[in-house]
Amino acid sequence: MELVLDRVSRAGSIAFHAVPNVQDSKSSTVNFEKELEALYPEGVLHVLEEICNGEVTPWVKKICTSLGKKRRLRPKIAIALQNVIKTSEHLWLSHSMPIENWTAPAGAWLLLSEVSSFLPKAINWDFLHHHWKLLDKDRSGNKLKSSTKAEGICEAGEGLESNSVSWAGDRVLLLQTISNVSVELPPEPAAELAHDLLKRIDGFNMHSTEVFILFL
Repeated sequence: MELVLDRVSRAGSIAFHAVPNVQDSKSSTVNFEKELEALYPEGVLHVLEEICNGEVTPWVKKICTSLGKKRRLRPKIAIALQNVIKTSEHLWLSHSMPIENWTAPAGAWLLLSEVSSFLPKAINWDFLHHHWKLLDKDRSGNKLKSSTKAEGICEAGEGLESNSVSWAGDRVLLLQTISNVSVELPPEPAAELAHDLLKRIDGFNMHSTEVFILFL
């Protein structure tokens, strides 16, 4: 697992602003996926996707916890995962595709949520805040279903349903990450976030899975 984390760390060192702008009226998700894969050699995106496998995920969680307790997790893995997510978003927008249809590479939020427990200072608040606002937007047809669980949250079908489930899963994992790093937040952002979350709870506008995470 440490070798996998090192592999992701190396590949994820690419800065999202290094992604070239694309002006192509024929841009598609297929072209986007090919370009994103080309940015990350060594099959890193495939490795992240495999983390979402229902049989693999529990072991990933256990190993990350073990490495974290032994202080063998390095900030560079958290920074790399944030770069992977930002790069994916930036490349998607460069294809002039609607942001509401974008989801982060499978496994990225899952792994970030796991390592953030032990590397809270390596997580950028502006990054979390941006993606909370992004994932907090209402999407037509993208309602969290009662069957949504944190375990195996990455698994999904194809097409619109896949996008919807991925979006819901990313949101849950983002909340888990925010919860993990909340003690390190500056006072002002922490107060703003608390107010926003309490407002949503009061309005019964959060799924039970999300509320559960906030009170862990």
